[in-house]
Amino acid sequence: MYEDYIRPQENGAHDDCDYVILENDHLALTVAAARTFAFQASHYTQEELTEKAHNYELVKSPYTVLCLDYAQSGIGSNSCGPALREEYRLKEENFVFALRMRPETK
Repeated sequence: MYEDYIRPQENGAHDDCDYVILENDHLALTVAAARTFAFQASHYTQEELTEKAHNYELVKSPYTVLCLDYAQSGIGSNSCGPALREEYRLKEENFVFALRMRPETK
């Protein structure tokens, strides 16, 4: 799900999800929640994406990197354009983020 641009690191993220299933020929991982969440699956760690300045410098992880997020704020900061619209702002300071993870072998 990696998009060929190095910033933002959340590239390829999917929002408003009830569940996600990652699987290969031998294993599967199901993640579900009562409240929708965001996820991203990538061949690159967040550290790798942060440390490198160019796409050609990236080194793929031997694993699938799954990032699970309570929510994400929309793109925009009024630094070089309009302010982010109210409905796309993440303003919660306190929240509970609960997920259920179920690994299984095939």
